Formats: sequence, C-alpha cells, structure tokens
Amino acid sequence: MQYSRPSDSLVRSVQPFAEWMIDWIFLSSAAVAPLAAFAAIYYSVTDAMAQAVACAIVAAAAAWGAYARFVAPWQLRVRHLKIAPQRAPASHRATPAASHPPLRVVFFSDLHLGRFKRQDWAQRIVEAVNAQSPDLVLIGGDFVGKTECCDIADLLAPLRRLQATRGVYAVLGNHDYGIPGPDHSDELIQLLPQLNIRLLRNECVAIGDDVLLVGVDELWAGRDDLHGALASYRRAPNMRVIVLGHNPDLMLKLDGRRAHPLPRDAFFIFGHTHQGQIYIPLLPGLAIPIQSKFYRGLYHTPHGMAYVSAGCGENTTPTRLNTWPEIVVFDV
Repeated sequence: MQYSRPSDSLVRSVQPFAEWMIDWIFLSSAAVAPLAAFAAIYYSVTDAMAQAVACAIVAAAAAWGAYARFVAPWQLRVRHLKIAPQRAPASHRATPAASHPPLRVVFFSDLHLGRFKRQDWAQRIVEAVNAQSPDLVLIGGDFVGKTECCDIADLLAPLRRLQATRGVYAVLGNHDYGIPGPDHSDELIQLLPQLNIRLLRNECVAIGDDVLLVGVDELWAGRDDLHGALASYRRAPNMRVIVLGHNPDLMLKLDGRRAHPLPRDAFFIFGHTHQGQIYIPLLPGLAIPIQSKFYRGLYHTPHGMAYVSAGCGENTTPTRLNTWPEIVVFDV
C-alpha cells in the first residue's frame, strides 16, 4: 500500500466529526442501550430477580461510561519495553546489542494541552518521565490542542524540567500545524528551544557515538521530507538508529522507496493514533486517522521494529476505554 496524503479540507472537516460521532455513539450506547434493556425487562416481567438483573445492567453500564469519561483519561501508565534489534542481513545489521552501552529512552506524545488537560497534567508527565532516569527523552508532537483559554508558553512551561543525560528531542504533530485547529507551529518552533527541547525537522543527529536519531516532520501538513532527513545520514557500524515521527503512515512512505540507507534493525517511534482511545478487543480501530495498519503498540516490520503510543492527552473526545494515557520506557 502506498501513502496518499489526505486533503486539508478532509482532515479539518471529516476527522473531528468522525471522532465526535464515535464518542457519542459510545456514550449513548453505554446509557441508552442498558436503559432500553432495563425497561424491556423491568416492565415485561414481575419476577423480582429479573428486575434486579435489569437494575444491575443499568448500574454497570453507567459505571462503565463514567469510568471511560472521567477516570481512564487521568490514569497515567508507565509502560516498559525492552527493544532488541530484529535479525537482519549482515550488510544491514548494527553491531550486536551486547557491544552497546545501556540506553534508556522515555517517549511520550500527544499532550493536546489546552482544552481538557493543562499545566498540572504536564507537570505530572514530567515527574513520571524523570522518575525513570532517562538517557534520552523523545516527544512525538501534538503538544497543544484548543488553546483559547490558555497561553501556550504557560501550558508547556513544566517541560523545561525534563531531565535526560543525553537531551530532549521532539517533532511536531498535525494539530501543532493546525490540521485541524489553529496553527501553532511558528510559536512552538520558537518556544521549544527555550524549554531545552531540540526540535527535529527532517534531520538526523548523532547522540554520542552510539545513537543516531532521525526526526521526520509531519505528514498531514506536507512538511515531511524523508529524503532530506536522510541526506546527512552517516552511521558508524556500532550506532543504534532511532526514527522519531508523529504519524505511523511514515512506514508506508518507506515501503514506497526502492532504497533508503536505514538499516533493517532501526527502531521507529510514533504517536498520533492515541491507539484509538476507545478500543474494543477483536474489533478494528474506530476512526483511526491513518492509512496503514500500525496504530496500537509494538510491530515487527520489514524496516525494523515500530511502536505506536497511546499518547497522553485527548483533543476532540475526552474519553478512553481500554487505552490509557502512557509514557513508554524503552531499554534499547
């Protein structure tokens, strides 16, 4: 499958509506369906046990909906994953992991600060990240959402306290570029360096002599330039390669390239999808704004391993089910 960039008008109109519909379908089904079942049972039978069952159904559904709306979005989880390079032909393989010094990477994405979550949430994220004693902190974009109520500099001020021995790096997301919503990209480009966060816009940087970080700009905004990001690609034999992007559809762009210099044991990290926010096992992701199949968790791909995060915030719909906000700790 080859990547095709969606039009701005489609993203600005259809995507928020789709997310809103999914949210309200979920909330209404959690409330209306049990009430209908309650009425059908309660008024059609006189048996006390059946009526008690109807009451229990309504109570369980109400608790379920309330948890998804008011509790789950605030239950920050710290996920730990050990990433070992998958096997690749010798010509594409990095030096065996045993020769690398330990590297702890902490990743978070999709804060969407402004509408539902603000400075106190950002501070909580920072404290959770710092508690992991990271070597490297990576941020996957979508820093802000609807910010009419707040100043962006105030919202993001807690990020200045992020601590990592090898630095903090980030890319921007589609909402940062105003797709959809207001465009805050110019302000973020100026602000992030003041918070000691290095913004990568289609470039790669060597971090020490054992890590090469490739940062790719946003796909929906049409700012991504994989060729440009790899133009300065110079990899020593012992370097681990980490690719940081916002949208996992970048993997489709790699599929569309006949050749690229990335090794097949590279590690890709993305945000964007929120892992669906509302996830029902055995069903495909609903209203997931991507074209590829990569939207939730860890994947083995022909280009290397890839992880897609659940993110830390919510923008259109403040509801989560079976998908909690997370920071991810990678021991690479």
